[in-house]
Amino acid sequence: MYKLYQIVVTLYSWALFFSLWIFSILTAAILSLDAKDKENIFNTIERVFSRIAFKLLGMKIEIHGLENIPRDEPVIFISNHQSMMDIKLSLACIPINFSFISKDTLFRVPILGAYMKTSGHIPIQRGEDRKAYETLLTAVKKLTAKKSLVVFPEGTRSEDGQLGAFKRGISLIILKSGRRVVPMAICGSNQFMPKRGWLSHPEKRYVKMNFGKPLSFDNSRTDREYTIQVTNQLRNEVLGLLQS
Repeated sequence: MYKLYQIVVTLYSWALFFSLWIFSILTAAILSLDAKDKENIFNTIERVFSRIAFKLLGMKIEIHGLENIPRDEPVIFISNHQSMMDIKLSLACIPINFSFISKDTLFRVPILGAYMKTSGHIPIQRGEDRKAYETLLTAVKKLTAKKSLVVFPEGTRSEDGQLGAFKRGISLIILKSGRRVVPMAICGSNQFMPKRGWLSHPEKRYVKMNFGKPLSFDNSRTDREYTIQVTNQLRNEVLGLLQS
């Protein structure tokens, strides 16, 4: 009986997210007709419909540290990655518009790819260092253009919810952009929708989002020793938020 309940909730969840996503695209497309700043319109609509989706899903989201998010400057949000829901959770909980970096294969999917490009999100080719570096430069340009960025430095979702190693490339984005960093932790998204298996766990509809205080770094240095130091500090900050 419980398995049937899981199947029903899983199908409902996917149908809900997909239908609201399609509706949000249509809404954003209409509202952005002849608009110069399509990205911000799409981002705002993304946030509104993501919040609606979690409300209808019955997800309880507890948020701490919103006062730590600057409203007058673009920043880089650094977060752990537990579930497929993490992007939607970021969209729903972060009160400012931002871009995120995602694998390039998603940008080749019809409709989805066009939507992500219009929203200003950034594709990355995993496994190709040269292409990855070009992506970093694109991300830096986005930040220069007064837009915040969300990055998951683990590079993939955690299978057990534990925080993995951070990719050193994140320190290059930070140091080359000169932007401040807001560490962020998502706790519990893997309980509802784990990486392994396709069924959700309906009894675990609780997520906590923690935002830390903004961090500044010496952007005059990009040597290996300092980038490793920055990467380790970022991981420790996120780990502390996960454990709080």
